[in-house]
Amino acid sequence: MRRAIKGLLIKEFKLMKINLRFFIIIMIVWGALMASQFGGTFIVGYTAMLFSFLTVTTFSYDEFENGAVYLFTLPVLRRDYIREKYLFGFLISTLPTILASMMLWIADSVWGEAEHPGVYLLSVVVSLPVAYLILALEIPLLVRFGSEKSRLISVSMLGCTSIGYGILHELTGVDSTEAASSIAALGTWVLILLAVAALVVLVMISYKISCRFMEKKEF
Repeated sequence: MRRAIKGLLIKEFKLMKINLRFFIIIMIVWGALMASQFGGTFIVGYTAMLFSFLTVTTFSYDEFENGAVYLFTLPVLRRDYIREKYLFGFLISTLPTILASMMLWIADSVWGEAEHPGVYLLSVVVSLPVAYLILALEIPLLVRFGSEKSRLISVSMLGCTSIGYGILHELTGVDSTEAASSIAALGTWVLILLAVAALVVLVMISYKISCRFMEKKEF
């Protein structure tokens, strides 16, 4: 690992430590409320998505009082900066999600409500790709438009996607249940391989776009 990337990671964890207590309190309170409605394994997915959004806050810190201008006076390449953001995002999403799954299994075992370990493993396997997908979509927007504008664009994209799906459903009459059944007929392992391949390609494209945006960005 390049020394610049290691230094940037240390910076991120130092910044995260400042607000970590407040962040964990929110996660526990809100997660407990939602878990009562959707079940305990919901906490795992909730943790993955919540910590993936934590990467977004690091861009806000970098933009505060022209911090990025000072940052790039140091021996830090712009590509190093982007690599570190993806690496930090994957770390901060993966480790807490695995930890949350383990703690949930231990808690359920103590209370005598533990399910098969595969259920907890499955919750991790399903949740992490969603977190990675959020990172792949958010980071290029953050680099290009900044933290404030990117949030508006993300909400707009989500809304347009929902509206587009609704219009497509009305025009074509496609039944989502039948489509899901057709996809499931391909087989579990085929679906997993296709999903992993698609995610890897998407992350690579996202990284290339982010690097290009960062190289052209003026501070």
